Amino acid sequence: MVRQHFNQGVKTKIWLLCITCLWSRAINLKLCFDMTVPTFLRALQLHIWEYGTPQLCFSDMGSQIVAGTNLISDFLRDPDTVQYLQEHGMRAVEFEQYYKGCNQLGSLVESCVKLVKRPIYGSVRNTVLNSLDFEFLIAETVHLVNRRPIAFHESLRDNNPNEVIPAAITPEILLKGYELVSLSIIPNLQPLPDSDPSWTPSKDPIEHIKDSYSKLRKSRSCLKDIYNSEFLAKLVHQATNVGSRYKPVSHKNLQVGDIVLLKDVHLKPANYPMGIVKSVQMNSIGETTGATVMKGNKERVNRHSSSLIPLLIINEYSHSKVVHRQEDEHSNEDLALKRPKRLAALKGVRKTKNLYLHGDA
Repeated sequence: MVRQHFNQGVKTKIWLLCITCLWSRAINLKLCFDMTVPTFLRALQLHIWEYGTPQLCFSDMGSQIVAGTNLISDFLRDPDTVQYLQEHGMRAVEFEQYYKGCNQLGSLVESCVKLVKRPIYGSVRNTVLNSLDFEFLIAETVHLVNRRPIAFHESLRDNNPNEVIPAAITPEILLKGYELVSLSIIPNLQPLPDSDPSWTPSKDPIEHIKDSYSKLRKSRSCLKDIYNSEFLAKLVHQATNVGSRYKPVSHKNLQVGDIVLLKDVHLKPANYPMGIVKSVQMNSIGETTGATVMKGNKERVNRHSSSLIPLLIINEYSHSKVVHRQEDEHSNEDLALKRPKRLAALKGVRKTKNLYLHGDA
């Protein structure tokens, strides 16, 4: 996620590394001033110092993320590091990248990006914030987002009207065990009562603090308005707008040797490249989530299963050949009465067979 702001008249880009916990759905944001590997490693290290070392990390196939995780994996495979981890009973962190075109990543990270993107963009707007104020606003955004309701206590299912409805379970409660008591301790950081005619600015010694926090105070006011008026209502809508959202769906798994078409947003469906599956990626419940496909030019690419269109299933193709052979043996139809095939169709069948038999179209 990208956020641009100005500091001393110089336009600066700031990237936010969005990290979420798959157990608590808590969100953490780390500021990055560029998209290099050292900056990614620094942000991940800061996150580990706050929440500990994870056991398994999922990410997309961003160049700096893949390069950074490879460096970490090589370091953790060092004999001295392995010995240190074994002596202290620690497990090395494992990294796994989702293949290109993965829709599951949208439910893991992109949904969290949407949660924080609207409050940040809506609170900053055209206000010019320096890096310190922007970092302050990001920290408050993380604090508010981690207070979003994700579940309710089991007692809500009871029909006893005398029971007091408990508060919602939030990522903050799952992480800390209780809801934090947070107060704003900076003087005059709260919204000023501009609508009160009896209020007049005081000449106290902290007048300079009020002036320095004027822009941040305005952004914080917008942030709270967005959180109370839009954020919570949007969460309820997203949880109920689609019927059978969590209904399990059965799919046919891809197998090695299947012929598939690779979706491409820049091509028409008729021009999708064709390839043969060389290896598949399986999840913990036996579903095929990705595949390594070899295209006609011998290029191997990693694609998620949602971006692959099955064209020729190896098991079905083998079964169809046996059925057709039996039908041909017992068929008495006159071949002269059959409609001839077009040259384009014959050419397509020949290319498909060559790719299936020899791996070359």
